[in-house]
Amino acid sequence: MLRHAGLIAILLAMPTFAADGEVKQTEKLPFEATLVSGQEKYELKLDGKTPADYAKMIKDAGKNPRALPPAAVVDLKLVLKNTGKEDIQIWVKGDTTEMKLVLEGEGTVNVKAQLAFTREFRLPVPMKIEAGKSIELPIKSLSFGFRGTAERAYWTQPGDYTLKAVFVTGVSPSPGEVKADESGFGKVQIVTPAIKLKVVEVK
Repeated sequence: MLRHAGLIAILLAMPTFAADGEVKQTEKLPFEATLVSGQEKYELKLDGKTPADYAKMIKDAGKNPRALPPAAVVDLKLVLKNTGKEDIQIWVKGDTTEMKLVLEGEGTVNVKAQLAFTREFRLPVPMKIEAGKSIELPIKSLSFGFRGTAERAYWTQPGDYTLKAVFVTGVSPSPGEVKADESGFGKVQIVTPAIKLKVVEVK
């Protein structure tokens, strides 16, 4: 059974981060967003390393992204519910969208995972959300950022962690005072409440 955590999300008119990485609220919009986990626990294999050695290996490999271990596989969904009175369109893919995962916990290590990308522009892909209805966007790993590969978050020791999703996208009709582009979409930032995840070591 899927496990829900968190209440109403905050949609921001612009992607504004403080120096500590905390997302600042600029405007509330008619949306609910929740991060949903399909698992109660996630596994960590240290392959005989100590947590400190594993964290150091990841940090050192960050200088050469090809040497990074695979991102942790997760069973998550970003659920977006239209709480307004009219149908909307939202970008769910393309270079105009970006998903960021904010993992927090004593064993968290964040690294840049890909430094170069192909130069073609990937057009946004819109999806309709009817009034009162929801859509689900799957999240399969802790790899995120531009094109889903620019950054990775790792848990390097067992314990309790929190995770929230930050989704930069476009919505039409453009909500509130958010300025629309020529296609009628306004850029917003959707922030979910954090959920708790438990990580256990497996031999």
